[in-house]
Amino acid sequence: MATLDVQTETASENPDKIAAYAASHEPSRVPILGGFLDAFGLLWKSLRRNLAGLIGFLGLVFYFFFTVVGPLIVPFDGEPKLDAIAAPPGSRMVLVTRSADADRLKTIDDFGPDDTLGYIDKTGGQLWFEDYEASLGEDAEVPFDTELFRFRSGRGVPDALEELANGEADALIVFSETVKQYLVNNDDEAQRELFSDLSVSNDAFGPSHILGTDTQGRDIFSHIVNGGASLIFVAMVAGIFSTVIAVTLGSLAAMIGGPIDRFLVSSANFVLTIPQFPLLVVLAVLVGQQLNNPFLLAGLIAILSWPVLMRAVRAQVLSLREREFVEAARSLGLGLPHIVFREILPNMMSFVAINFIFAVTSAMYQQIGLIFLGMAPINDYTWGVMLFFGRTRGTLFSADSMSMVLSPVVAIALFQVSMVLFARALEEMFDPRLRTVN
Repeated sequence: MATLDVQTETASENPDKIAAYAASHEPSRVPILGGFLDAFGLLWKSLRRNLAGLIGFLGLVFYFFFTVVGPLIVPFDGEPKLDAIAAPPGSRMVLVTRSADADRLKTIDDFGPDDTLGYIDKTGGQLWFEDYEASLGEDAEVPFDTELFRFRSGRGVPDALEELANGEADALIVFSETVKQYLVNNDDEAQRELFSDLSVSNDAFGPSHILGTDTQGRDIFSHIVNGGASLIFVAMVAGIFSTVIAVTLGSLAAMIGGPIDRFLVSSANFVLTIPQFPLLVVLAVLVGQQLNNPFLLAGLIAILSWPVLMRAVRAQVLSLREREFVEAARSLGLGLPHIVFREILPNMMSFVAINFIFAVTSAMYQQIGLIFLGMAPINDYTWGVMLFFGRTRGTLFSADSMSMVLSPVVAIALFQVSMVLFARALEEMFDPRLRTVN
């Protein structure tokens, strides 16, 4: 079995190397907080010189708060609303009354004991009223009358508007697209005449759907806010796994050499010859529902992602192992683990950190590809799952519902751009030759 290079020199025979090693390993007593602040200060100086890197850094900070803190502020909208299916951005619930009551009934506080507020079941109006009723408390009573209209496909909404026109209710909570369909652009002459006395008294009665709604009438913006954390987490874990595998195998191959080096290099070359994503799809099918475990999914991606970085790390270690401080460590008999992880790895941290970022971006694309093809679990409603449903439910062919597909695409693209720009800033910070003079 191949072993580390034979140490033909002893510590007593190499006083110069021992002195060099000791000089380069003076114990430092820099506080952890102080060291962190110094590192951040160096990063900030580099970012100030690199506008693109600064944009990338701020983008990553934004994504951190957006995906971690955002869900605490914007809850996930999982309630289907049959009157708000595939609505465009900016749509919302509005309040419709007869023209005579338009100035009197504008907000919920305007309703009195003699007024009747109508809403349609299985729509956003019902959900709005349930939230309002819950806000009053368990013992409080609604201070006005209510009328629940039944939703029927093709007839529920116009029937409710007809009841409003006939005086069965004083106001009706409907969706803004409903107003456009029945009160503005109605081709039915009889309905247009019947609804001529109806008008919108409050066009901002409910919160706006900033990015529109999906094919079940759910708010897309809430899905974007809540759909990024698990996707980014899996990509980060996959990046860590693949980087650790690549650094470990590349270092061992370079330091040990011999048959082990040839075996590891041949293994890396073999994996590189296989089409990566098709093989990933096959493995995902074989693993099946066990991919519900995010660590298993990350590990599956990492297994196929290490060879390129492994070969690069091997080349770096082959160069670094000839340096004097490594020779001095050998002379002191510090052993292979110490030499690799305490002497060589710190000198490659810039290279490893930058390649880790690119590993994360690659892992995210592979994960999204699996989800888009339906080969990965869709239990968590992530950006990738939004793309999957966008493909399977035909939103790619509808202009009104394109936001369901474009929103996650933009979110993913901006995250990837932020990662790449930040990697460039790190590269400049670690390599003085790339720094520009202000």
